[in-house]
Amino acid sequence: MHRSLMLGLLILGTATCSAEAAEWNVGVSKIVITPESPTWLSGYGSRDKPAQGKVHDLYAKALAFESGDGTRLVLVTCDLGSMHWGIVRPVAAAIEKQHKLPQANLIINVSHTHCAPEIAAERPVFYSLSDESEAAIADYIEQQLVPKLTTLVGQALEDLSPAKILVSQSTASFGKSRRFPTEDGFVNRQNDEGVTDDDVPVMQVVAPDGKLRAVMFGYACHNTTLDFYQYCGDYAGFAQYDVEAAHPGTIGLFMMGCGGDQNPYPRHGPKGLEYCRQHGRELADAVERAIQAEPIEVHGPLRVASETVPLALEPLPPRAQLEREATSANAYKQRKAKYLLNELDTHGKVMTEQPCPLTVARFGDQLLFVAISGETVVDYSRTSKLEFAGPMVWVAGYCTDVFAYLPSQRVLLEGGYEGRTGIVHQLTPTPFTPSVEETVMGGIRRLVKQVSE
Repeated sequence: MHRSLMLGLLILGTATCSAEAAEWNVGVSKIVITPESPTWLSGYGSRDKPAQGKVHDLYAKALAFESGDGTRLVLVTCDLGSMHWGIVRPVAAAIEKQHKLPQANLIINVSHTHCAPEIAAERPVFYSLSDESEAAIADYIEQQLVPKLTTLVGQALEDLSPAKILVSQSTASFGKSRRFPTEDGFVNRQNDEGVTDDDVPVMQVVAPDGKLRAVMFGYACHNTTLDFYQYCGDYAGFAQYDVEAAHPGTIGLFMMGCGGDQNPYPRHGPKGLEYCRQHGRELADAVERAIQAEPIEVHGPLRVASETVPLALEPLPPRAQLEREATSANAYKQRKAKYLLNELDTHGKVMTEQPCPLTVARFGDQLLFVAISGETVVDYSRTSKLEFAGPMVWVAGYCTDVFAYLPSQRVLLEGGYEGRTGIVHQLTPTPFTPSVEETVMGGIRRLVKQVSE
């Protein structure tokens, strides 16, 4: 893919399409998902109290696509830290029943903000929350989040109407590799020489009268500028607000990329909120540059394919080792060992395999969209863009089931938090084997072939 093919000049007032000639129907919706009462916040193990107010509301937003042959796809973006099947399944089941949308054609992506309610699947096992705090989160998921996501997707499907789809691309540079090599291995620190993905892919949805209905944009970087106790979408939240302010009546959606090993810099500290607004503004400016560039118009048909690949894990440690670690002074090792021992006692074994859902959608010859589960590291987007170059290639991580860090072979062999040690915080039993990248990319290749035939 050559960026020069996507850049030039677009005057939005001239972007028109007639209902008669429309190749696409697109629906757009958004809904506030800020908890109605304080909950524990996501992301940081050092949290010691629930949220205390908000900087701005958290949102879930949806784009529903329908091509001329009736194929539909819904992309949902959320200002949340995590996502898992316990939330996705009831939403997908309700939508399939109400709107006949196949469950495989619904993708839910999260921005991974660390200032959202803690809804991670591992929460009940690894977080020592009070009964009151756990009940507040469970109530939020069951009584607020799942019903709201179901309503959101239904509204997007009911909003389907003729539109043009345009794609273009820009760049931002505040996201940096956080994998810093030292004599003792890789540590979490800014590495200006590390592997990054600066691309900011942008999709515009334009109504027949030329009005800009929606702008979806992506970036591969953790939403960890902030580390305080207020609800906030972090830089992605501010970027969405800035895009919507620049285009009144438009819905701005942030699609998280493969940012598992990337952090925003500078970050944290007394100026954390200032940094956050700064990063959001930089990303929104990148979106504007892409909007003002000459985009590629996307034509049909729409093709969607999904597969869940089994990722091999290292063998479980001997029971004697787990029993020793269950009394370890290291609280993280202790709780993980106790979890694994309980699994052994309850089920007789622990499966050393992690399911990883994948979805690929091809929008004609212009756009290939790849959705990967887990906290996907940047190598997956870079490899996909090189391997499938031709159409614009947009790769999103953090989709459907954010089960653990999903390392590439490089990151796995290098070790460090994303490669090995982070698994101590996850339900995934043990680290991945070196086959992980080839298994994931093999699945993506099969799906790309299916949607390209």
